[in-house]
Amino acid sequence: MLKQVFFFLLMLLLTNSVHASGIARFSGLDNGSPYTLSLEYLNRATSRIDMDDSSDVESYLLFKNRQGQVVTRYQGNTLVMDLANMSQMAQSLGIMNVLGIDSETMMINVVSMKATGKKEKVSGIEGEVYKLTWIRDNIQYQDELVVTSDSKAWEYTEAWIDVIKIISRSSPSININGGELLTRVSNDKLGILRIGNRFRLVSVHNKTVSPERFIAPDTSFEIPGLGDLLGNL
Repeated sequence: MLKQVFFFLLMLLLTNSVHASGIARFSGLDNGSPYTLSLEYLNRATSRIDMDDSSDVESYLLFKNRQGQVVTRYQGNTLVMDLANMSQMAQSLGIMNVLGIDSETMMINVVSMKATGKKEKVSGIEGEVYKLTWIRDNIQYQDELVVTSDSKAWEYTEAWIDVIKIISRSSPSININGGELLTRVSNDKLGILRIGNRFRLVSVHNKTVSPERFIAPDTSFEIPGLGDLLGNL
């Protein structure tokens, strides 16, 4: 899921700043299928993503200390995998689709970000509407982009950015040119409220999140050297 959302968030490689903890929820459409997810952030570098899923498998993503982990629970068993060592396996299991990566090589270029003069409220937060033109693999797209200077939106956007930095390091074949979008969001510290119908803020609350939410379960087990093993298959 979040294929296009991943691309946009990956463009936003911002500088460090003071960051509060909180919980944000998002929804959208992925190839016509609805999804919802929650992002919990203890600070800019420590976060957790939970996808709302009706399947029997419970999975969530942990990000801290510039590393990512996938935690999966199924039929009483818990598995923890290092994101940096599992990209090949993730492709075959569909995990990379959850992260927004649906091909081995992606070429993304933002062409323009033009103000429309319109304003829009998304979940009670007012933002400015832009027309975003971008190209992926030689195909041009246009989406409405709603951004805001509201500090709560900036907090979760920064948390997303650190998540995407970690994901991008596990996928070196991604080539992104953020163009004007990168410049505007970086300079003005803007939070993203909506990207077309692909990504939309449902709610955000700046609140203290328990540090225990960002620790992999004690009963889990890890697979060391998974990347080397898969590379020999």
